[in-house]
Amino acid sequence: MKRASFNFSLVNKHLKKVGKIILYLFATMLLGAFIGCGVASGNPFAIFFPTTWIHFFEFLS
Repeated sequence: MKRASFNFSLVNKHLKKVGKIILYLFATMLLGAFIGCGVASGNPFAIFFPTTWIHFFEFLS
């Protein structure tokens, strides 16, 4: 009896697509954060300040 082989190339193809989608979503979110902080505070790099994140998590709780 012949054993059927699993096609890993198909899995790799779909994982690459999912990885690209996740990468594009991350890049879009980062660009949106830059634009949002640039409009709100005038400094687009304010997204990297710890005080920004402290304020954000205090707002959520």
